Amino acid sequence: MKTKLLLSTLFAIFFTSNFTNAQCSRSGSFIQSDPQYSISGTGNITFTTGGAKNVIFESNFATVQGADLRVYLSKTDDIKTIGADEIEVTTAQLMNDGGGTGGAGVSPITGMMTFPIPGSVELDDYDYIVIQCITINERWGHVTLGANTGVDCAVLGLEDEVFEKQLTIYPNPAKNNLHINTDLPEEINIKIYTILGEILLEEKITNSTTLNTESFKAGIYLVEMSSGNKKVTKKLIKN
Repeated sequence: MKTKLLLSTLFAIFFTSNFTNAQCSRSGSFIQSDPQYSISGTGNITFTTGGAKNVIFESNFATVQGADLRVYLSKTDDIKTIGADEIEVTTAQLMNDGGGTGGAGVSPITGMMTFPIPGSVELDDYDYIVIQCITINERWGHVTLGANTGVDCAVLGLEDEVFEKQLTIYPNPAKNNLHINTDLPEEINIKIYTILGEILLEEKITNSTTLNTESFKAGIYLVEMSSGNKKVTKKLIKN
């Protein structure tokens, strides 16, 4: 049992480190929106040549508790403004990590966090990361994203982007079945992972197909689709 647990932990670490390995990113420092809501640290959006897209809070991130805090990508620094076209990347409210001092519910929220971005989003689509307190409809803080940085920025959006546009998964959220549409001539390798890296399903397809997801528990999963050196990863929500 201990050996199995150790192997699972090592795989999760390996999977996470590779999934978040920066190839091209845009980053900035958090700006506090109100003197009473402290927030600090670095946030970024990161794309990998393997297809993974994430919002990442670095290890120096820290903020205070709020009533149902959510994370958004936005075209403006405030999601309440016209033209923000915001998309939420959280699927649950940010919670305290038990660090610092104080009783339950008042400890700070700190440390690295990763939130998958929908595969259709491009690196330059959004210029801000915004944390919003939903209950009082108030902005907690935001990041102004800088220029693209990373050695592989030039190659992102070429072969992998074309590959991604020829693959569609639906419905999302899914319930009992997940449909994968493709008009690609080659064989596609499909893997569905838990957020911790455990493979729940692996299949090779040559045409559009339907996968049975009825046995999956409600939650977030990663659907990896690859062919040769091309790979894309999409977030799947299971109801």
